[in-house]
Amino acid sequence: ILKKFNLKISGKQKVAFVGRSGSGKTTIVKLISGFIRPVFGQVLIDNQDLSEVSLRTFYKHIGYLTQEPMIFDGTIKANLLYSLSEKEIQNINEQRIFEVLKLAECDFVKDLNTEIGEKGIRLSGGERQRLAIAKLMLKNPEIIILDEPTSALDSFSEDAITRALDKLFENKTVIIIAHRLQ
Repeated sequence: ILKKFNLKISGKQKVAFVGRSGSGKTTIVKLISGFIRPVFGQVLIDNQDLSEVSLRTFYKHIGYLTQEPMIFDGTIKANLLYSLSEKEIQNINEQRIFEVLKLAECDFVKDLNTEIGEKGIRLSGGERQRLAIAKLMLKNPEIIILDEPTSALDSFSEDAITRALDKLFENKTVIIIAHRLQ
């Protein structure tokens, strides 16, 4: 799909890949995020060849939100703090967590120790997405990648998630995959 393909995204720029299924949108994002490696050519992030960069280090600077966010059986707090290092967790208190939950419009969260069940079964699709946005806000990555984050949601949930994402995008490099421009 991607032959003789060249793409440059400047820092703090918002870019959307919009198109039909099978057109290469997700492949591009997987290349940018390091999930797959190019057979030919290279992926440069800040003029560094991604194949020569520690992915563990790179992933500290990137946030990836899919239409099915990774939620595991545990508490809301454990899910929110999952991708953070021990040092980062020590710098986050419950007041900060609730501030982020408010920004992400997670008004359904009353107790951080609430068990949400396997794959977040006790939450609606919109609640899982907003919780994943809150997790990204706590991580505060420089690069945010969204792969169809609202495709399976009703219009009310989509509006709430869009408002939360607008707050998350401030001063970030954002790459969005979508089937439609909205």
